[in-house]
Amino acid sequence: MTLRVCLALLIFCGGFGRSARAQSGVAGDAEAQKCADRINAVRRDSLNKYEDALSELQATLQKNADLEGAVAVRAERKRLSEESLLSEKDFVAEPKALRALQVQTAGKMQELVAQLVSETVPKLVELKKQLTVAGKLDEAIAVRGAIEKLQNGYLPAPRAEPGSIVTADALIIAYGGDRARADKTYKGQKIIVRGAVGAFRADPADGKNYQVFLTSGTTGGWVQCTFHVGENRFREEKPSPTVSLLVITGKDGETVRLQRGSSIEVRGICEGWDEGVRLAKCEIAR
Repeated sequence: MTLRVCLALLIFCGGFGRSARAQSGVAGDAEAQKCADRINAVRRDSLNKYEDALSELQATLQKNADLEGAVAVRAERKRLSEESLLSEKDFVAEPKALRALQVQTAGKMQELVAQLVSETVPKLVELKKQLTVAGKLDEAIAVRGAIEKLQNGYLPAPRAEPGSIVTADALIIAYGGDRARADKTYKGQKIIVRGAVGAFRADPADGKNYQVFLTSGTTGGWVQCTFHVGENRFREEKPSPTVSLLVITGKDGETVRLQRGSSIEVRGICEGWDEGVRLAKCEIAR
């Protein structure tokens, strides 16, 4: 093989390696951009329908000789044509028919946007995980940035209401996408997590605790739920060689039998992420 051919192969291989790394980052950017484009399309469609509804409402108010109402709707149509936006700050107090239309339109639009982001983020979380495992840390950081941009740009991050129900899938994806953001939403909150039993064991580090691991079936993570043995009694049963049951008897004397794959709801305090999402001071939600 000539020196020229060897050099050509080296250049090609080096370029191919850089191209493969670039493609990983581009794949994440492309997925995020596709989601952003779909969000913009949803917003345009929603606002077009809102404009049509405003026109109909103005005509109705004019027909009913409601001058103040008709003028308010006309002003909203003018604002919409100039700003092409609708958010809570734009809501009016009167007329009530206009406010109801604003609330309905904004709520539906946010619901559709949240659905699009929720469909895209798990794909990006999985890509980030693959890149991290492969040692492509810069590319993984870029994907993490795309996740943060989508979530911070299109989804509010309110504190979870105490006692609110969260699926294991949603909790795992939230922490897989942006841990700091997830902490602001869930950490320190007493929530109910719904998921499938993936495993259970006595806590190897503390004999006073017992652990139940919830999975979603669609992600690779888990939610570790820690129960205090003093408030509950635990025993494992094997009705057959292939089936293991966990029997939990609460302080109220009520008994729950769980096996791997069964769906349950666990109430506990979210402690954030440590090799998985952790829930402390748990009890079975009934």
